[in-house]
This record gives sequence, structure tokens and C-alpha cells, in this order.
Amino acid sequence: MDFLQELPEQIFRDILLRVPYKSQSNIKQLLGPAKEMMESFQFYQDRIKFGLTKKYISFLEDYTSISIYDPTDPTDQSRKLLPPTNGIVHNIINVNHKIVVPSQSRDLTPFFFIYDLLSSTWKHGAEFPTTRPANLEFACCASPDGSIYIAGGSNNDLNELREAAVYKVDEDKWELLPKMHQGMHSCRGVFIEGMFYVIDISDNRCQRFDPSTRAWTTMNMSIPNSCLNVMYAFGRLIAFTRKGIEQYDWEGNVWRKLETLPQHQSLLYVCATVWYDRILFCGIFCNHDIYMRQLYMYKPGAPFSERWISVDQPNSFLETMVLSIATIEI
Repeated sequence: MDFLQELPEQIFRDILLRVPYKSQSNIKQLLGPAKEMMESFQFYQDRIKFGLTKKYISFLEDYTSISIYDPTDPTDQSRKLLPPTNGIVHNIINVNHKIVVPSQSRDLTPFFFIYDLLSSTWKHGAEFPTTRPANLEFACCASPDGSIYIAGGSNNDLNELREAAVYKVDEDKWELLPKMHQGMHSCRGVFIEGMFYVIDISDNRCQRFDPSTRAWTTMNMSIPNSCLNVMYAFGRLIAFTRKGIEQYDWEGNVWRKLETLPQHQSLLYVCATVWYDRILFCGIFCNHDIYMRQLYMYKPGAPFSERWISVDQPNSFLETMVLSIATIEI
């Protein structure tokens, strides 16, 4: 391997750009000069620019374990377990090459932990700018510019919160936002065409924040019965319910049935992410009083035989509870 370091710098760099993510740690150990180069943001951007990256799935399991998984390789070798955070994790959000996790310490103090996939290190993010609920049950999602917006939740007295804020990941800074018109508790956050939507999946409420005007708008939006989660994918606002998937009709202000679940199972819990041209979701299903966890790929608009694909999963997944998943390009 030493002969590589004797090559002209540009050729050496071009070779390193083509090293897959799963092999990069070995290369950095063998080639000392490669480490600084491969951990730079410009190196990461160039890999994306030249189409040399791959999309993986990050999994949060049992509130403590986070792993990186390649859905195209259903073996235990495809799963990379990250170092522990020493906190209780409730969600994972991927921003560029970083995994941001809303967490709480053992004394229930909330904080953000950030894992940098380039340097393979954890970092403690800036402290929350306002009192946050111990259960971290608030709307939280990433914006297209790589910031993370949070809103709502409840405090320890179960009072619904109106507070909102934005965390700028690259700057490690928080900014308080105007308060929502009313507090919301069991809510989810999605970004749609530059707007931050906070959707209460249990109480038929929705509020929208416009970052350009810094103003909240109360939306007249109904929520499907037995809604478990929502996401925005392929230009659609999608709701996962116990019976299937529904799509929101903006003009008619109604939810319309998009798909039934495979094998007519009942869905009890779900988390989902966009992976290339499909939605990968992990759900807990009930079929004739038998409970099972299953990974599925769903492709809206595809022929029926191609819409649902059951994804093989490593044996190590079968005994854990998956709480959140997200796609990361690295």
C-alpha cells in the first residue's frame, strides 16, 4: 500500500475517492496521509458530485443502539454498530454526513448528540435553548438546508408546549422561533416545499411555519383515523395507518386510500424513510394474534407485483425494537 503514497497527489486523491464507505476506516489506518483528506467535507462533496456514494439506512434500536445497514446485503456483516451515546435516544435524523440524535441523559436532561460518519466520532451538540419535555415527544425534522426544526411536545406536568426552535447543525447553534398558536403533544414534523408542518397525529391538528416570514398558520387539515406516522415523499404527504397507507388531497382537504398493507396485516407501529425510488419502512404487524417485525420496500405507482418487496434482515435485528430509521448518503 505504501506505493500509493508515492503517486501524484491528484491521482492519490482520485483513488481514495473511489473507496467505498465500509472500507474507508481500514484505508485510513493503513495510509496515514489519507485520514485528513478522507475526513474533509470537500472530499465528501466530491464523492457525491461524481456519483461515488451509496445510500445506507441508519437504525435506532431499543433506545440505545444505532447501526448503519445496507439493505442490498441481508447479512450480519452489512450492519455496522456505532459506538454508544451513553444516553437514551428517541429519534435519529440524518443531515449530510452526520447523524443527529435527540437524546436524554440518565437524569432525563434532553440534548442532541451528533455522529460524524467521516471522522467516526460523537459530539455533544449545543444545549437546548428552552425547556424541553423529558419524553422528547415533539415534532422534529430536517430542512432542505440541513437545519433541524423542533416544535411542541409536553412538559413533565403533561401540559402541551407551544415552543419551537431551529438547530443549525454545521454551526452548532440554536435559534428560538415564534411560539405556535397552540400547544401540541403527540406530533410529527415534515418539511413540505420550504414549510415546516407540525401534525398532531392523535388530535386532528396541524400548524405550519414559514421560515421566510417567521409566522405560524393554523391549517384546516384532518388526520386519518388510527394514524401512526406521517412523512413527505415523492411530492406526497403520506400517512401510515393501522390498515394501510393514505395520501393527502390538498385541494379536497381529504385523505385518500393509497395502498393496503401486504397480506392484509394490521400495523401497530411504523417508522419509514425514502431510499432511492422507494420507501423503506419497518413495522410491527399483527396477523391472527401473531406479532412480527418486518422490513418492506414500497414503490408508489409501480405495478402491483413490484410495489411491495419484503426485505431480508440480519438475524441480529429480529430481537430488537426499531424506533426510528433514516437514509444517509456516504
